[in-house]
Amino acid sequence: MDKVQSAATGHIQFTDQQKAKLKNAVKGFEAVFMEYMLKSMQETTKIDGSSDEGGYGNDIMNGLFNMKLSEYMSNNTNLGIGNMLYKQFTGEDMNSQTPGVSEPNQGPDPGYFLQEIRNIQAQASGQVNRPDSLLKNVGKYSDIINEAAGTYDLQPNLIKAVIAAESAGKPDSLSSKNAKGLMQLTDSTAKDMGVSNSFDPWENIMGGSKYLKSLIERYSGNLTKALASYNAGPGTVDQYGGVPPYPETQNYVRKVMSYLNMFDGNEVSNDK
Repeated sequence: MDKVQSAATGHIQFTDQQKAKLKNAVKGFEAVFMEYMLKSMQETTKIDGSSDEGGYGNDIMNGLFNMKLSEYMSNNTNLGIGNMLYKQFTGEDMNSQTPGVSEPNQGPDPGYFLQEIRNIQAQASGQVNRPDSLLKNVGKYSDIINEAAGTYDLQPNLIKAVIAAESAGKPDSLSSKNAKGLMQLTDSTAKDMGVSNSFDPWENIMGGSKYLKSLIERYSGNLTKALASYNAGPGTVDQYGGVPPYPETQNYVRKVMSYLNMFDGNEVSNDK
């Protein structure tokens, strides 16, 4: 038998594989529990301060918000619920490394966590990052994007995808790290790329595209490494030999690639 009752501890002895499955199960329960709490709180007071209007579509977006936020919190914070259940079954601490089982990456700092909440909340309320809004916002700069793409031999849709991920097409965007404009240039990067005003759409897109092209060349055309470097910096990517184990950077790469597929798909749809 692969699990037996231990006379010494009173706990069932699980195999490593079963422990891994149990960890996933209790973390899933923790996420469902948090989703229920969020839903209960939202029935009392709206998380975004909006009215109850919005219909079926708004209900779906709020549901997605609760689900994604709950999963994120469960994977990147420790409320102790999952660990309590796991310990009740096994007698062990869930945070101890199980041989052959990869543990979740350490969560990001609180500032990043709060920013992710705002991003997910904005998606749920329809403020930013909805496909129709992105296509419209980023589409305003198509002429500049095409010019930059021709100048630096880049796919126009790749530039659009970076803009969508960085600023959702808002030229006045300013991050908590003082990155500015459509492609979120730091002051040092802007200076290196010859950009004097990062809030000017033409300067920002030309400078951001120039920087993106330099990263693609640095990594011999490896787009994943280039995008990770755009977010976390070349030194970090070089240190880890690829995408670093940071949730922010990993999510960023996935987000840009998702937007790239969206813009490519939109062109195919329009061609039909």
